[in-house]
Amino acid sequence: MWRPLSAIVFLMAICLLTAYDDYSYVGLMQSLDELAQHHRDRITLREVGITYQDRSLILAMITNGDGRLGKRVIFVVAALHGDWMSVRAAFKTIKDLVLDFQDNADLLADFDWHIMPLANPDGYEYSRKLTSNFRWSKTRTRNNVDCIGTNLNRNFDVGWGVGFPELHDPCDQNYAGSAPFSEVEARTVRDIMQNLIKSERGVMYLSLHTFLRSVIYPWVYNSTWVPNQGENIEIAKFVTDQIFIRTGKVKAVGVQYGRKSGDTSIDYAFKMGFPLSFACEMSGLDRVNNLVICIRAFGKKAIEKYPPSRPIHQSEEHRPTKNSASRNWDLAPVL
Repeated sequence: MWRPLSAIVFLMAICLLTAYDDYSYVGLMQSLDELAQHHRDRITLREVGITYQDRSLILAMITNGDGRLGKRVIFVVAALHGDWMSVRAAFKTIKDLVLDFQDNADLLADFDWHIMPLANPDGYEYSRKLTSNFRWSKTRTRNNVDCIGTNLNRNFDVGWGVGFPELHDPCDQNYAGSAPFSEVEARTVRDIMQNLIKSERGVMYLSLHTFLRSVIYPWVYNSTWVPNQGENIEIAKFVTDQIFIRTGKVKAVGVQYGRKSGDTSIDYAFKMGFPLSFACEMSGLDRVNNLVICIRAFGKKAIEKYPPSRPIHQSEEHRPTKNSASRNWDLAPVL
């Protein structure tokens, strides 16, 4: 049990992050540290990299505390684009899994969760200082005299440079970098993915964003169906249905994804061997709540689809027909 004073101090630290301006990089790191100090049996923080501007990249590794090693893992990454609200959703998910672990016992029984709540802290902190509504989506590495930053979700080595001309413009927000994995943040995410695959623990990769209202899965860089396309469609439909059931504010509509783009993290995760790889994009005033619902729903389906008895490999079952559905579930406002 906590000592009363420690509990009060801890709860005050958590409450600090209810204020918008307190979601600074430093504030987030302090709150994560507080959480880890009070719940050492359920959360471990690991510094997995250092950014161009010397900020730590932190991975929160969450378990139910039963001491079993080698559990399968759901790997969640927020804010590759520095999306403010995806950071909030990731941190709320961490808190829920750690503080309400009994209510989330089903999510933690046979799976661990590895969550990177802020994958692009340099771009995130820069965007918080902007006075305009301009949306900064890149890192802060210098490309040349005039242009700064690389779009991390265009920096992974799969279909690199495929898509649209802006990927090759160092001054554009979609710039893919000088080469695949030119950015330390992308290399850090890559290394975590590879370690999880080598240890046969990686089941699901989930990337959080707040620009569209979509659930997206491979392939993004071309229109080829992946072997488990039917499984992806089933999971995407379940997730979007859960958001509608919980909020009543959105509905799922099957549509084609807007345009092809290489170098995305979800394509790379699937290429490396994650059988399930998705991006959850939620915009609008309710995006934090919807992202949290999205994360939980994806977790439930990963656990359902890949119990310990099922080998981890990319399934070829449920191959759809040509007219079955697209690879993207778009979420449109209910009229």
